Amino acid sequence: MPASSNLPGLDRLIAVCQQHSLPLELSPPLASAPKPGELVFGEPFDPQLAATYQRLGSAELGPLTLFGPHSGERGLIPDNEELRKYDWEPARSMLVFGKKTGFAYYHGTVPRLASGQRLQPVVFIDCHEGIDAFPVASSVDRFFDLYSRYLELLVADPGHGQPYAILPGFPWGMTHLITRDEPLMEQVHAGRFDFLADNYRDGLEWLQELRAARL
Repeated sequence: MPASSNLPGLDRLIAVCQQHSLPLELSPPLASAPKPGELVFGEPFDPQLAATYQRLGSAELGPLTLFGPHSGERGLIPDNEELRKYDWEPARSMLVFGKKTGFAYYHGTVPRLASGQRLQPVVFIDCHEGIDAFPVASSVDRFFDLYSRYLELLVADPGHGQPYAILPGFPWGMTHLITRDEPLMEQVHAGRFDFLADNYRDGLEWLQELRAARL
C-alpha cells in the first residue's frame, strides 16, 4: 500500500494547492526526522506527523509553512525552543510543526491529549499578543484536510487576489467543519482543552463557541 494512502488529508492539501496554483514547495525527507513515539522535548512524537516527515521535509502549502525536522536556523527544534521561552506553562505542553507564513500564527500537537491510537489533536496558536491556543482537529491528517477546505474557501472568496481585501480567517471561518470532528468535540466537551485557555479570553470564547455549536 503506498504511503500516500495513509495521509489522505495531506494528499488533499497538496492537490488543492496544485489545482489553484497556490504556493507549493516540497523538500525531500530527511533521515534524521523523528520516528513515531520518539521523545521530542520529553513528549512522544505524533505518528501522523512522523509519517508526514517520512514523505517530505519542510514544505510550503499555500500560506502554511511546515517546519523541517531539523535543528537549523528555522525548523522543528528551534521553533519549539522559541515557543518554550514564553512564561506560560501550557506552551511546554505543545509541539509546533507549522505556521502561517509571515505571521506569528502556529499549528501544533498536544501530546498529553493523545487518543487511544496515539494520535494527537492539533491546536491553532496565536502568539501576537501573549499566547492563545484553539483546538481545531483531532489529528494531524485531519488538520491537513481541514486546511485544504479552508484554502478552497479562501480562493472562492471574491476578494481573493485583490489588494487590501478582507478574506476568511483560519480557524474562525471553519467552525461548521471543526464541530463535525467527533473525537475532537468529545475532548472539547469533556474540558480537556480547558488548561490551554485558562485566563485567556479568546481561547475561552473559542471553546464556548464550539460547545454552543453542538447544542
